[in-house]
Amino acid sequence: MRHVGWSAIALGALVWMNLAHGAEAQRLTPIAIGETAAPGEVVESQLREALSEELGEVRGVRVAPTPRAQYVLRGSVTRLEVRGDAERRQLECEVSIVVADRRGGAVRMMLSGRAVARGPEVDRLGPQVVRAAVRGALRPLGTQRL
Repeated sequence: MRHVGWSAIALGALVWMNLAHGAEAQRLTPIAIGETAAPGEVVESQLREALSEELGEVRGVRVAPTPRAQYVLRGSVTRLEVRGDAERRQLECEVSIVVADRRGGAVRMMLSGRAVARGPEVDRLGPQVVRAAVRGALRPLGTQRL
């Protein structure tokens, strides 16, 4: 009889946790990734991938297809340049992101982020620098209500 009681409590706890998780998933704000712009197809692809991955990590948000989204996120790489000589090279990236209503297009947030990589082999760090800039830009999105 004691084992049945503990089993019932454990089962009840599992059901409650599942319902709570389902309710949390329904409260997530659906955001789609819209147009992107960057200097070159490779960088634009890196930007799109970074937006998708980093947006999925933002608390209270879920990436959704455009028809189901409440908001659309549009992003662009506004600056991507390598500076310095061979020993002191640095790659700088700046991104600009706009969050707008899917219907009507009213702008809800304008975000920007910046990242820098330094060292002799910065050329191969392009995707990481773009992603870091996107992560920095999206940081306020998880703390503010749309």
